[in-house]
Amino acid sequence: MKAICVPLLAAICLAPAWAQPSLTLAEALERARQSNPELQALGLEVSAVDAAGRQASLLPNPSLDYLREGKTSEGGSSTVQLSIPLELGGKRAARMAAAQAGSRAATLDLAVGRARIEAEVVAAYHQTYLAQQHLALAAQVSESGRRSSDAAARRVLAGKVSPVEEARARVAEANWRMEGVTAQRELDEARIKLASLLGNTGSEIGALAAPATPAEAGPHGAQLEDLIASAPAIERAVAEVDAGAASLRMERAARMPDVALIVGSKRSEGPERDRVRQNIIGLSVPLPLFNRNQGAILAAERRTDKARSELEATRQRVRAEALQAHARMQSAMQQERLVREDVLPGAQYAADAAMKGFEAGKFNYVEVLDAQRTWVQAQGQHLRAISDFYRARADLAKLVGNLDSKDSK
Repeated sequence: MKAICVPLLAAICLAPAWAQPSLTLAEALERARQSNPELQALGLEVSAVDAAGRQASLLPNPSLDYLREGKTSEGGSSTVQLSIPLELGGKRAARMAAAQAGSRAATLDLAVGRARIEAEVVAAYHQTYLAQQHLALAAQVSESGRRSSDAAARRVLAGKVSPVEEARARVAEANWRMEGVTAQRELDEARIKLASLLGNTGSEIGALAAPATPAEAGPHGAQLEDLIASAPAIERAVAEVDAGAASLRMERAARMPDVALIVGSKRSEGPERDRVRQNIIGLSVPLPLFNRNQGAILAAERRTDKARSELEATRQRVRAEALQAHARMQSAMQQERLVREDVLPGAQYAADAAMKGFEAGKFNYVEVLDAQRTWVQAQGQHLRAISDFYRARADLAKLVGNLDSKDSK
């Protein structure tokens, strides 16, 4: 099959014929959203907090009391009364507001977790794809090493070079094969990591399609600042401030004692002529002499102040880390372009020319080996630059959310 190329990877489109793409990046992200156990846990927490919010909106239950005094023969009495609690001071409204703030915080926890998991999936996908390309490169280099050792053997038989040349070529070929074993291990490890993020086993991860590559190193300027300002972690910190304020209102409302309305009926027992039924109505009011909820109010105030400080710290941290990740993306993009445009063509030409000259008897094998090593090193530099680019892009996406979906808007 033809290798699948994108501009950033044009110089290393080395995918072997067996590597039929079986998974795209979009499919990997969708699998993670549906099957990643951490995201499932966060989603269940959102449902649990929503259920707690519904509980917070409920009114307190009334209580029914039955009292028996004395014996019937001695003129005892029985009383049935209903106690209806009446919440004062806006407690229910404050409780519902605190529950809503908690629900928003849980929803933003899910958003933060989704941004992190999606960024990890994107990074793992690119790492797996690059490992796949590394394996293809190792196979190509190994084939080149085999050609070199065969050419050296023919020249030894022809008496044109020393057997030392063939020995060097065989050692180099073995080293290239070892590089292939290392590349296969790296690919297996990358597949396992990607599979764990998708919630399945490594055996289900086949060859990956070439990921789409942006034309530039991500958002910049005002667009980057807007993404930073709306980062999920910052929104989560804002929600924590709102939750602290709602909790403070709830604690302040708790200073007002609740009143219980009591209604009932009391019946005296004994002879028919002595029986009397009396209606009961009353109020039960706690006296806030000692406990005026002052400790809880002070604690809520301090936690709200703490949340505000953490919000400012989060803003500074997210902005600094985002700008650093963006700078790494730009640097990696520049390195990749330099290697692809200036280093790789020359290294490829030198390796091909050295090999042809060696086969024609014009160069010794040391020159061929040096040219091959230079070409392999250039390919490694290219792969590392691409890997650094995608790793920095994933770090930025962890902070501001999925850049692919934002770029498409």
